[in-house]
Amino acid sequence: MSKETYFIGIDGGGSRCRVRLEDQDGNLLATAQSGPANIMRNADVAEASIFDAVNQAIEATGQAIAPEQIVLCAGLAGANINSAQQAFVSRDWPFKAVYVVSDLHAACAGAHAGKEGAVIVCGTGSSATQYINGKFTDFGGHGFPIGDKASGAWLGLQAVKYALLGYDNLAPKDALFEAVSAHFNATHSQHIVQACADFNSNDYAAIVPALLPLYKSKNAIVVDLFNDGHQYLQALADSALCHQDMNLCLIGGLTELYAPLLSRAVQARIKPCALIPEQGAILLAKQAIKAGEM
Repeated sequence: MSKETYFIGIDGGGSRCRVRLEDQDGNLLATAQSGPANIMRNADVAEASIFDAVNQAIEATGQAIAPEQIVLCAGLAGANINSAQQAFVSRDWPFKAVYVVSDLHAACAGAHAGKEGAVIVCGTGSSATQYINGKFTDFGGHGFPIGDKASGAWLGLQAVKYALLGYDNLAPKDALFEAVSAHFNATHSQHIVQACADFNSNDYAAIVPALLPLYKSKNAIVVDLFNDGHQYLQALADSALCHQDMNLCLIGGLTELYAPLLSRAVQARIKPCALIPEQGAILLAKQAIKAGEM
């Protein structure tokens, strides 16, 4: 490739996308951030967010970098669905090349700097993958509400269900009931139902801060919720760590809470991430170029 080629790595999720602009030698030139980039939820919005962030990054360099000089390397939510990934790549892009993988694969590639390993992501959503023998194998990642167990969205939804049982006098009006009601400023089940009508995963995850004091004070119902989530993440880890030399990286805000609950065997495999997902996306794209796949 010529010296005028640049690489833009993207980590795109349901609430925002981050971009990293590098020269072909991997030197960081600029970073930027824009809106959501989940190609299953809304591919048009994802495209607009990508262009916005890319333009911000180019402007920040102060250089005259043209789109046809850029290899776009995107790790995007929703790209684990083949039809969505192929349709997005097939759009009319102005760039030199476009490479799209799932945000989970980009995160794993970055976490282990392209080497074999596994990651578990648990924040607003949850998922896991392992990379071995040049192949990714995913676990979970089916999206909210049908998946994402143990995640912030899942915890928030379980708390809402519990509070509604309280309003129906089918569960105690206890501390969890009061915390959820306070979050919604609710005095009747209808207040919660109306608020949740337009909720997405981010909205449910926003309930979790109200649960944390109860978890720390060992509220039995909340502890049971987190234990249920922990058992799911333990199963993910047991499945993803297929041989004794494989390392595990944990990504996402809730992993700090869940990590101490995992088995000692799993905790012994946990390592800090080597690189960020944007770098992982660039790494995978460069591997594809070297292999003649782009």
